Amino acid sequence: MELELDASDFWNLCKHGIGLSVLMFLLVIGWTIVLAILMVLESIIGLVIGLGVLALALGYVNSYLAEAVWEMGTDDQLIPRFFHGVLLLIMLLIADIPVIALNYLFPHWLMSVILFLIYVPIHGFVGLKVAEIFEVGQYIEKDPAYWGD
Repeated sequence: MELELDASDFWNLCKHGIGLSVLMFLLVIGWTIVLAILMVLESIIGLVIGLGVLALALGYVNSYLAEAVWEMGTDDQLIPRFFHGVLLLIMLLIADIPVIALNYLFPHWLMSVILFLIYVPIHGFVGLKVAEIFEVGQYIEKDPAYWGD
């Protein structure tokens, strides 16, 4: 998908970025509860299962947002969604290195708000590019050819 620098693509990036931020915030709250329960049951195995659940959930969230905002179909099998989430988590962590550094250097709530507003389209762009990797094409023709013709 080619992005043009027009207002509709920018607002779609913002929608994708805000969706990622809000859904990931809710996901992390639920994930901490699940991870705490799993860690109580089995410490190391619970941590591995919890991280796997986080990656899988991130893959589902980004696939849903790519479908809703960009009308892009992604692979809906379990393993590709897991790797989708792992790649998204790695790319968002790399993209957020400046945010982490600036919040460490200037720990003020206003800095956090400003960086959130700046990083909304950046998160949308990262989410879009990761979703493009796992995009599936649908080959639908108007007049399909049959072998029997």
